[in-house]
Amino acid sequence: MRGKKSRLAFSLPFLWVTLLLPLLTGESWLPLFFLAAALHEAGHLAALWCLGGRVERFCFRLSGAEIRYSGRSLSYGQEVALALAGPASNALWACLCAAAAGRWPSGWLYRFTGCHVVLAAFNLLPALPLDGGRVLKAALEARFPLWGERIACGVSAGVGCLLAAAGVVLLGKSGNLTLLAAGGVILLRTLPKKALH
Repeated sequence: MRGKKSRLAFSLPFLWVTLLLPLLTGESWLPLFFLAAALHEAGHLAALWCLGGRVERFCFRLSGAEIRYSGRSLSYGQEVALALAGPASNALWACLCAAAAGRWPSGWLYRFTGCHVVLAAFNLLPALPLDGGRVLKAALEARFPLWGERIACGVSAGVGCLLAAAGVVLLGKSGNLTLLAAGGVILLRTLPKKALH
């Protein structure tokens, strides 16, 4: 990857969902959610910059943004800090928006606060490729170098199954596909790469 400039990429499924979701749902909070997601990724990028990394490729996927970087290798503690920077950014923005909404009550500020809280909480779930899963993987690999990644994948599969099961219940009660889709994406990411070919 030497000599290549940083590239921004979007997966086809991400583009379809991003374009069709607002049209199908008509939800007014979706632009706020996408802005909160962008601020989440900005937290990761700021942490990466502070740790001396350089972005080689930034790709948006259904499971979230994937950042490939170069520079010195990071310790397990630095990997944890990099993973937690996104939820920390959302937590900071949620506090700022809540404080602003307390002073200047506004529906969009309340919704924006909620978007940040949901993103931070969801990303802290101990499932790959979420930030909580990356923290779990780094901690397990530091303690169990040979088995850490396998244990993290097993925990991720369990969380994905729980989310998918809760999603089936939610789908039956309200017609909402969100949890089912999230569980499905996590389960797909925990499959061995050979199983996907």
